[in-house]
Amino acid sequence: MSKLISPSHLLFSSLKTGVRNFLRTLAADRITPMIVPGPDDEPESLEALSRYQTLDAATQTALQELTDLIPQLFQMPIAAIALGIPGNCSIKSQIGATPDELDLACAWSVYPLQQKRLVVLNSLNKPGELLPDAPQSPLCFYAGVPLISSQGYPIGTLCIMDRVPQHLSATQKQTLQTLATQAIATLERHLIQPPPPYQPHLLDFLTHTHDAIQTLRLSDQRLLYVNPVWLKTLGYSLEEIPSMYWWDILDASSFEPASTILEKLRLGESLSGINLILLTKTGDRVWVEANFSSGWERNQPDHAIALLRNVTGEQQARLKYEQLFENTALGLFQLTLEGHYCQINSALAKMYGYESPTQFLSRIEHPRQLYLHPQEWEECLHLLETQGHLVHEVEVKRCDGSTIWVSENIQPLIDIKGRTIGYEGFVQDVTPNKQAEATVQLARDQLQAVLDAVPGTVSLISADFHYLGVNRHLAATYNLPLAQFIGREVGFRQSVFGQFVRDFFATQSREASIEIDSEVNGVFRSDLVIAKKWLEDQAAVFVGIDITERKRAEAALKGELAEAAEYVRSLLPLPLSEPVPIDSRFIPSQQLGGDCFDYYWLDDDNLAIYLLDVSGHGSRAALLSVSVLNLLRARFLPGTDFYQPYQVLTALNHAIKMERQRNMYFTIWYGVYNQVQRQLVYSCAGHPPAILLSKDSTVQKLRTETSVPIGMFPNIKYENASCEIEAGSSLYIFSDGIYEINEPDGSMWSLDNFIELLAQCRNSNLFNLEQVLGLVRQVSKADTFHDDVSLLQVKFDM
Repeated sequence: MSKLISPSHLLFSSLKTGVRNFLRTLAADRITPMIVPGPDDEPESLEALSRYQTLDAATQTALQELTDLIPQLFQMPIAAIALGIPGNCSIKSQIGATPDELDLACAWSVYPLQQKRLVVLNSLNKPGELLPDAPQSPLCFYAGVPLISSQGYPIGTLCIMDRVPQHLSATQKQTLQTLATQAIATLERHLIQPPPPYQPHLLDFLTHTHDAIQTLRLSDQRLLYVNPVWLKTLGYSLEEIPSMYWWDILDASSFEPASTILEKLRLGESLSGINLILLTKTGDRVWVEANFSSGWERNQPDHAIALLRNVTGEQQARLKYEQLFENTALGLFQLTLEGHYCQINSALAKMYGYESPTQFLSRIEHPRQLYLHPQEWEECLHLLETQGHLVHEVEVKRCDGSTIWVSENIQPLIDIKGRTIGYEGFVQDVTPNKQAEATVQLARDQLQAVLDAVPGTVSLISADFHYLGVNRHLAATYNLPLAQFIGREVGFRQSVFGQFVRDFFATQSREASIEIDSEVNGVFRSDLVIAKKWLEDQAAVFVGIDITERKRAEAALKGELAEAAEYVRSLLPLPLSEPVPIDSRFIPSQQLGGDCFDYYWLDDDNLAIYLLDVSGHGSRAALLSVSVLNLLRARFLPGTDFYQPYQVLTALNHAIKMERQRNMYFTIWYGVYNQVQRQLVYSCAGHPPAILLSKDSTVQKLRTETSVPIGMFPNIKYENASCEIEAGSSLYIFSDGIYEINEPDGSMWSLDNFIELLAQCRNSNLFNLEQVLGLVRQVSKADTFHDDVSLLQVKFDM
C-alpha cells in the first residue's frame, strides 16, 4: 500500500537547510564542539572542574536522588558520584558505602578517566590478578563511567560497587552510560545561556507551522529550542524548556528507538517517518511522526533538528479500527492482488477451525485452498473484475476436514490514488441456514399441501394488497393456475373482496369476516370470508367458505380434518409385541392438534421412543408435527448422534424456530432404551415427564432439569438423564391433553391426578390403555377431548 506523504514532511524536506542554519544560530552560544583534553589542556580542565565544585542545594538533591536509584536498577549495594581526579576528588552523592570504600571509589576513578570510557573491574580483592597496580580492597566489583562536560573535559565519575563478584549485561552498560549523561545534565543545568536573537525571516514559519519543532544538543540531549506548537501540544511553558531534556518528554516505549535515533544522528544521518510517543506535562500520550536532521559544527554533528507531526488522532483511529477488526464476530480478511491472504482476524481463524490467525496464515495462503471446489475462485475473480463487488455463498473446508457453508462479501481495496491494491471482505457462517433451507422448503411444500387440504378458498395477502399465495381451491374457483395469483393485486377478479381487504388492513382489528355474493363462471355462490392478520400485521390470511350449502361445507370440512387426522394416524407406528411390547393410542381433537409420536430400533439393542406436542391446533400444528416426524424418522439432522437424546433436542431447537413457524413451538420427550444394559437415557424439552411404574407400583417422574420447549429460545443446552429399568416395569409417555381436563365443577384435573390414576390401574388385573382412557373420560364426563391425546405404554417384562 502506498504511503500518504504529509504536507509537513514535504515542508520539512524543502526548508530543512534554512531551518537547520537558523537553529544552528539559535544554539551557537549553547553548543561547543567536543574537546578531548591533552597535556596542554590541564589548566582549562582544572578551570572547568572548578565550575562544578560548588553546587546549589537543588543540584545536590537531584544528584542524590539519581544515586539512590542505582542500587535498585543494578541490584548492587553501593553507588557514588565523584568529582575531580585522584588526589583532588570529592564525593557529591553516595549510597551504601563506608568511608574506606569511598576512598577506593576515588582511587579507582583514575581508570575510567584515563581511558575515557566505561571501565569494569572484577576480582578486586585479589591484588595483581586483574590490575597489577590496583589497591587491595574488601570490594570485589567496580564499574565506573567518566563524566565528560559539554566542553569535553573529564570532571569526575559515576560508579557502582559490590562486595561480591558481579557481571554487567550490554543493557546494563548502556543504562550506566545513560545515568552518567543524566548526571552531567544535572550538573550543567545552571550553566545554560539565553538564546540569541531570532532570525525574523524564519521566525514566522516556526511560529505558525502546524507541526511541533525542537532542537536538542547531541552531547547531552538538552532541549535548545521549541516552537509555540510544541509548547501547546505538550503543555509546557517557555520558562521550563532550559532545564529539560529529550528523555523528559519521551514515553518509556520510545526509549529504545530514541537511542537508535541518537546514534544515527551522531553519524550525521537524516531520518524521516519515525513513529514515537511523547508525554505531555500531565502525562498524556501524544503519537508523533518525526523527521530528524543533524546540525553540524566544526565538521561534526552537533545538534539535532526535529519536526514532529501530531498523529494522535490517526493513531487512535487506527487502534480503534484494529480493535474492531479483531473483536467483531464477523470473519474479516485482506488479500493481495494475487489473492493471497495478508491479514485475517481471530473470528475468521476460529470459523475455519484454527487456533489463531498466525496458525491460519501459516497453513493457508489462498482462498482456493479453502474452497471445496477450488475452481470457484477463478469465477469469483471474474465477477470482481466485471461487477466490482461480490457476495456469494460457497462451501469451504475447515481445519479438521469438515465442511461448512459461508457467505463471502468481497470488494477491491483502493489506495488514495484510486488504484486497486488488493481485496478485503468479511465471511459469515451460513451452515445453519443452509441446513434449515431444506427443512423450510419441505415445510413450505407441506404447508401448501395442508392449505390445499382445507375446504374453501385460502389466500395469503400482504399489507400492500398483493397475493403471496393461494390454495388450489381458490385457483380452481376462478379456473386459473396458482402462479397467476402470486404477486397480483387483490380485486382483479372480485372487486368487493378487494375492497374488503383494503378496509381490513386500514383498521386495528386483528380479525374480520364478510359474506360476499358473486357469480363465478356463470354460477351464483355465497362465501363467508374470514380474515386474520399475520406476521405482525404485515400480511393476513383470508379463508373463503362457500356457505351456499353450509351444511355440506361443514360436513366436508369435518371430513377433510378427519382425513388430515387419519393421515397423521397413518404415519404413526404400529404396536410392537416383542422384544419390548409397546401399545399406543392417538385421539385427535375436533380441531386437529399437533400430537405425534414414534418408536423404532436404532440397532438390534437400542430402541428410540419419543412423543411431541405442537402448540396450538389446526393444520399448522399438524404440519409442524409431521415435519418433525419426517426429520427424525429420516434422521435428517446433520451431525446429530440419535443415540444421545440431548443432541437430538439441541439439533431440533437449532433447526426449528418460533419466528419461522408462525410463533409455534413444541414439547418433546425423547428416550433411548438399551435392552442389553437395561438402561433408559432420555431428555425432555418442556414436555410432561414420562412415568415409570415399577412392579410394586413405585412411581418415577422422568424429566430433566433443563426443559425448554423446542423453538422458543436459541442456544439452549439440553441434557441427558438416565435410569435403570427393572423387569416388570412399565413406562408411560403422553401429551398434556390427557390430564388438562375441566371437571364438571369447573376445577382443572392435574398431572398428579393422572399419575395417581395410572398407579391405581397398575394394581388392576385388567390394566390396559383402553381402561385408562375410559377412566379419564369418566372424569371429563364427555366422549371427546378438548385437545389431542397421545398415550404410549412400554412394558419391560423381561
